[in-house]
Amino acid sequence: MDKLLSVVIPSLGGNLSATLESLNSGTVVPNEIIICLPNRKYSVDELNKNIKVIYSNKHGQVFQWIHGFKEAKGDLVLQLDDDVVVSPNCVELLIDTLNQSKKAIAVSPCWYNSDDKKPLHQRRLSSFLMLLYYWIINGNKGYMSGEISLSGTNFGVNPNDVNKKVIDVDWQPGGCVLHDKSNIIFNNYYPYKGKAFYEDLMHSFLLRESNVGLVVNVKAICMTHINPRVGLGKELFLDIRARMYFVKMANLSISRMCIFYVIYIVRSILFRITHYRISYT
Repeated sequence: MDKLLSVVIPSLGGNLSATLESLNSGTVVPNEIIICLPNRKYSVDELNKNIKVIYSNKHGQVFQWIHGFKEAKGDLVLQLDDDVVVSPNCVELLIDTLNQSKKAIAVSPCWYNSDDKKPLHQRRLSSFLMLLYYWIINGNKGYMSGEISLSGTNFGVNPNDVNKKVIDVDWQPGGCVLHDKSNIIFNNYYPYKGKAFYEDLMHSFLLRESNVGLVVNVKAICMTHINPRVGLGKELFLDIRARMYFVKMANLSISRMCIFYVIYIVRSILFRITHYRISYT
């Protein structure tokens, strides 16, 4: 008997047509798609027969996900962001990978940029400065695809850099992950209010602590837009606060994390100065 598939999407509403159409036009169509909104002030356009809306009565992406997980009826649950488009066979490949595994795993796809269709995660050129930078944040291991550095930063998976269909990773972007419902974490693990930072790293760490392996099927594809860099105002403080929480949780290097942020701030200031000069030349 085939397992039922639920998709859980936390959202603030609006037009989710691209995401929903990609799910419902694939080789495996979900039995249900649950869109979790904070409250009834928010709404979603263009609902379909396998789509239902629920309300968490509380803002927060992690809280909305967990509320949706509890409502899901499927044996398999796909957590998905509301701005993600999956390829026609993405969900099928994720399910096949999970079903074929002899151990408990969560499965995610490879990420591509919606604008240029190139892999979202790209390693920088191997110049001396970049090699030095990777050493600063991750010691002698340097850049390691799919791993979390000693500073608490994360390296994504570029399918062009790997020669296997399925690879083990340290973390998974939370925007698209397939779970067996029996392995889902139902506790709210994000300790702060408002916009969530690095909740995917926290979630990945807790899954691994629960003996759930994390894997990426590099043939499965999903697409999204690149998020803008964190600014130097209040958002940077929230970013640092969340990463510090994760670094302590995972027993990583606070000193390397601090150096990472010094480099980040200096580079951001230099970028602003350069951009300002170019704009007024």
